[in-house]
Amino acid sequence: MKFDRITILRIVLGIILFLVAIALIQVFNLAADLRILSRSQNLIFFFGTGVLAMCLMIIIIAALLVATWTGLRTSVTNLFDMSFNLLEKLGFLNLFLFSLAIVVFSYLMIGPFNSYLGVPGLRWTSYILLVLAGTMLIKASGVNLKWHESLLAALLISAVGYKLATFMPEITIYPFSLGWSETSRYYYASLYLSDQLYGFNIPPSVLHPSRYLMQAAPFLIPDSPLWLHRLWQVLLWITTTLTSAILLARRLTIEDRFKRGMFILWVSLFLLLAPVYYHLQISVILILWGFDKRKPWRTLFIVVLASIWAGISRINWYPVPGMLAAVLYFLEQPVHPDNRQSRSPLIYLSYPVIWVTLGAATAFISQTLYVIWSGNPVELFSSSFTSDLLWYRLFPNATFPLGILTGALLVFTPMFLLMLYELRAKWRLIHPLRILGTVSILLVLFGGGLVVSVKIGGGSNLHNIDAFLVLFLIVFSYVFFDRVAEETNQSDRETTQPKNSIAYWILLSITILTPAVLIISQRAGYRLPNNSLIRESITQIQEAINNAASDGNPVLFISERQLLIFNTVKGVPLIPDYEKVFLMEMAMANNRRYLNKLYEDLSNHRFALIVSDPLKLVYQDRTHNFSEENNAWVERVVEPILCYYEPLTTMKRVRTELLIPKLNYEDCQYSQD
Repeated sequence: MKFDRITILRIVLGIILFLVAIALIQVFNLAADLRILSRSQNLIFFFGTGVLAMCLMIIIIAALLVATWTGLRTSVTNLFDMSFNLLEKLGFLNLFLFSLAIVVFSYLMIGPFNSYLGVPGLRWTSYILLVLAGTMLIKASGVNLKWHESLLAALLISAVGYKLATFMPEITIYPFSLGWSETSRYYYASLYLSDQLYGFNIPPSVLHPSRYLMQAAPFLIPDSPLWLHRLWQVLLWITTTLTSAILLARRLTIEDRFKRGMFILWVSLFLLLAPVYYHLQISVILILWGFDKRKPWRTLFIVVLASIWAGISRINWYPVPGMLAAVLYFLEQPVHPDNRQSRSPLIYLSYPVIWVTLGAATAFISQTLYVIWSGNPVELFSSSFTSDLLWYRLFPNATFPLGILTGALLVFTPMFLLMLYELRAKWRLIHPLRILGTVSILLVLFGGGLVVSVKIGGGSNLHNIDAFLVLFLIVFSYVFFDRVAEETNQSDRETTQPKNSIAYWILLSITILTPAVLIISQRAGYRLPNNSLIRESITQIQEAINNAASDGNPVLFISERQLLIFNTVKGVPLIPDYEKVFLMEMAMANNRRYLNKLYEDLSNHRFALIVSDPLKLVYQDRTHNFSEENNAWVERVVEPILCYYEPLTTMKRVRTELLIPKLNYEDCQYSQD
């Protein structure tokens, strides 16, 4: 169905009018909920200016829309033509204006006003208006794109721009942790250089060794500040994700520059959606770069190399490099190339079997060697096998409103249906063995990812089904761009199904929109205390440390160890035991040997001072997010600490509490469990 210009104009004006009206209603509701009129003059002015601007927009747009049904319709279209012609005279400056609009949108959504403007209605209204404006600006810039291509570019570029902007608040000099485990990562990264940093050897991390190895790089720079480590982590996210997307596009040999660019942006959004962590993408990057169906032994070398890395990354990624190589083989290598009808399926499968088997074995050996080299007790590496499985998190819940299973279906179902549509005329040209092999690997990874996702401590997003999502993305991309090798002994290709049906365009639109929509839905930004309060908090901690030092007993930093690493506080020898993230892992796994050692140290008042997050004796039900994790922490960590220690001071704004030994604790029996 084709629309004339005036119909398209009416549709666009109607959409804008509807969105601005919804936004205005949202603003009034928000003002009432927050009682804006009783707050500061600046806030009243901010909201008042916004309301006036939206009212003016509604009046102008409504007048233009009504005029399109009168004798003034030609004047309205001429007005838009004239406006567009004026924009065309700006040339590539339009792209700068679009970039500026993305910056403004991102600032409003994640900046100091995010609590007011980040509500869903305003967020989506603003984003759609941004995309519409971006479409106009891209088209007016002179690039050789059609209107629908400009719309696609505006949608993806604005979503990627917003995602990049969400990283910016993380690059800060703020000395305390931005999130529950944010600064713990820098502590575990520092352990690879513990001799130089602390003067004695500390075993490296049991959890995610490859991640912390990558994050250790800034420690090679003497006295590197905290903000540099935060910047480095952001760069790791961006560079690994972009590299994976570019390498996949290169394997697909997408010749059209526009399609290649849009595909790279879309893949980047998809990978950041789960998210697929940067240390795990190293294995993906190696296979996408090094796999060659014509050189199976070179491919084996690359698989072994990637598997060594996977072995010190995550247990469910042990077989992934081999499986990824196998899937690429199934996609690129026919069973009967060059009309060799007699080729045995067993011979065809020999290489994938070797890659998967040797890859997984290599990863296991790599992990074993790391366990030995690290010097950590072996049993500490098995916490994943003793933790509870929370199957209800497969479905919508307080920890992850979408639910793991339902969220996964939301992400890949449109892609799956679009892939089936593409395969309707082609699947007979692919040997059943290749289809069976690919589907089997995807099912194994999907099932394994679901099991890992429901382990206590997880289930808040899709990152534990990341291996499945990566391989599914690759399979989908090969099918969509018609890069799946066909069996040369099959009959001639059937007529390709037309791609102008409504069903096709709906599926394609949903597939493109899904990662962009979910990325835009993500909240970001931090509300940090002012500098004077930060300085006051640091002074309090330093004074408490100085007083504790006079007792001769050590000071334990359960959290905020970055204050020691970056010399924010001084005169504190590091106690490696009982760091928050690992202590939580042991609490969730109920590792009695480790916990009893903690209880013994607490009962002996080993520490003159404990620095921790504020400790609260609050048990939660499943209407709260991470309720089981909270309850394990309260039962196995908070209760024992508060039995032997008491708060000296609690600094709520920086989420830090100082605890000192209790004088009376006769009823504490934790160390006897």
